[in-house]
Amino acid sequence: MKKSYLVHVFWAFVAIAAFAVGSKSSDSSGSSDDTANRDGKASSPGLSSRSPGSRAESASGNSRSRSKTSRNGGSNNDTPVVLSEAGVRQLGLDLKSAKGPLERREVFSQILKNLTVENAKLMREQILHLETDSSEFREFHYAWGAIAGEEAVLHGGETRERDMASTLAGWAAKSPEAALAYFNSLEKGQQNGSDLKWGAVYGLVDADPNLAVRFAMDRKEGGDKEATRLMDVVTRQILRSGDPAEAANWASTIPAGEMQDAAISRVAREYADEDPVATLNWANTLPDGNGKNRAVRESFSEWAQKSPEAAATRLGSMNDSPERDSAAYGYATRVAWENPEAGIEWANTISDEGTRANALMETGRAYFRKDPEAAKQWLSNSGLNAEQQKRVTSRGRRG
Repeated sequence: MKKSYLVHVFWAFVAIAAFAVGSKSSDSSGSSDDTANRDGKASSPGLSSRSPGSRAESASGNSRSRSKTSRNGGSNNDTPVVLSEAGVRQLGLDLKSAKGPLERREVFSQILKNLTVENAKLMREQILHLETDSSEFREFHYAWGAIAGEEAVLHGGETRERDMASTLAGWAAKSPEAALAYFNSLEKGQQNGSDLKWGAVYGLVDADPNLAVRFAMDRKEGGDKEATRLMDVVTRQILRSGDPAEAANWASTIPAGEMQDAAISRVAREYADEDPVATLNWANTLPDGNGKNRAVRESFSEWAQKSPEAAATRLGSMNDSPERDSAAYGYATRVAWENPEAGIEWANTISDEGTRANALMETGRAYFRKDPEAAKQWLSNSGLNAEQQKRVTSRGRRG
C-alpha cells in the first residue's frame, strides 16, 4: 500500500460528517454536515436550460430508449440503463456547471445511480474537482467500494487523493467478511497506522454494530492506541440511528472494560442532555468503573442545569464513594459558571484528592472568568499547588 495519512486531519471532518447507515447518503443529509457549496463554472454552451438528467441522457447516444427513464435514474420497466462514455462525461460537465446545491445534488445522485464496476474509473474522473474531504467525494468512493470491493480499495492505493478509507467503508458495509479478511491480511503497521481502520469501522457499523464493536476490541488487543476512539465512532453512529435510551441499553451489553467505558461515556453525554435522572438510574445499573463514574458525572452536570435544587438534594443524600465524587464533580463544575463560590464549595466535598484537585481547577477557571480579583484571593488558600494554580490562571485569562 502506497499511502498512509494523518488520521487526526482526515477524520476531524468525519467526526461530524460520518458515513450514513448502509449505502445511503451520509452526513450530507445532516444539519452538521459539510454539504457541497462549490459552484463549478465549467461552461456547457447551449445546455443551461435543460435538466441534468436530460442532458446526460441525450449525450449518451441512446436518447430514444432513455425517453422512458425518469429523473431519479429509474425506468418504467426498472431495466438498468448503461451510460455511454459520452453520457458519463456529460454528467461530469453537468456537475461542474450545476447552479446551486440542489441541482448539484441532483446531478451527483445521477452519478451514483449510474455508477458501475465498468465505468467507475471514468466516472471518478468526473468528480476529481471536488475536495477530497467533501461529502460527495467520500460518498462516491463509498459507493464504488460497495460494488467493486477490493478492486476499488487497491485503486485508491495508486492515487494521491484520500479515498482508500471511503472505498473500504463501502466494501465493509456491503461485504463485511470479505473486507475484514482483506484488512486482517495487511501488516500490523498498516492496520494500526493508516486510514483504513477508520474506513473499516465506519463500514462495519453500517453492516452490523456488533461486528464494529468486535473490530474495535480486536484493535485494542492488537495494541492499537486509538482503539477507544474507534469505539467512540461506533457509539456515535449508534446514537445517530436511535434514541439515547436504546443506545444506553446497547452500551450495557458490551463486555466490561475500557471499551465499554468509552461507549458508556459517549452515550452518557447524549442521554443526560435528554433526561439526567434516567441517566443516573441507568448509571446505577452499570458495573463499577470509569464508565459508571462518567455517566454519574454527566447526569449530575445536566441535572444541575435543569433542576439544581433537586440535584443538590440528591447529591447531599449520597454516601462517600467514587460515584458520589463523580456526582459532586459534575454538579460543581456546572453550577460554577453561575455561582463560582457554590461550585468551589461542592468541589471541596470530593473525597478523592486527584478528583478534587481537578474539580477545583475547573471551578477556579470559571471563577476567574466571572470575577478575576476575587478568584485570586481564593486561589492563594485553595489548597492547589503552584503548578495547578498556574493552570487555573493561564486558562482563565484565555477565556
